[in-house]
Amino acid sequence: MKPTVLMTQAVQRQGEIWHSILSSQNITVIWESLDGDILGVLEQMETAGLTLPNLLLLDLGMTVTNPYRFCQVAQSRFPSLPIVITVGQERQISSAERRWALRLGATDLLPGIQESTLIATAVSHLTRILELLDALPIQQDALMESLSRLSAPLQSPPPPAPSPTVEPAAPEPSQSMQQYRGVGTVADTSTLPKGDEDGQRRRRYRGSSY
Repeated sequence: MKPTVLMTQAVQRQGEIWHSILSSQNITVIWESLDGDILGVLEQMETAGLTLPNLLLLDLGMTVTNPYRFCQVAQSRFPSLPIVITVGQERQISSAERRWALRLGATDLLPGIQESTLIATAVSHLTRILELLDALPIQQDALMESLSRLSAPLQSPPPPAPSPTVEPAAPEPSQSMQQYRGVGTVADTSTLPKGDEDGQRRRRYRGSSY
């Protein structure tokens, strides 16, 4: 049976990356909204006799409850369920903050996956998740294919082709001469991450005392 990861992500782009790299490893991903009641979802699944996720991947910006408080409650309710907390787009986390997260019941605390070092950070983070799921080794070909698709929208679009020169038509005797010109446009179809708003929402929890 394929392992299942239930996740929330405060930054859309981070969620897309996580979804892509986890799916490349034959992992079922359930992507819940930030304001979802994750504990309620787990209890409903248990009541219905459904198989619980094998791992929770929760962003620090979840809005229903503080994720560290959630870890404390979830670990008492579902003690065998690993909970990995991510911190949006942050490049690094301090060792003290990681120790605090582990003390409160998180299995691990991971920084954001960086676009500038996409392959390195994606491999590092995915390795940790697969380790917790007992699903190593990484399927490298499938991962590289997913990372290639993720990188494609980030490339600059090709320059527009030059507009063909159109010779003005000969005017009718009773009409004035008209000028024609082509205008080329390029649409930017890249996905915009909700970094600013989500970053602000996440930072409300950073530095809180519990």
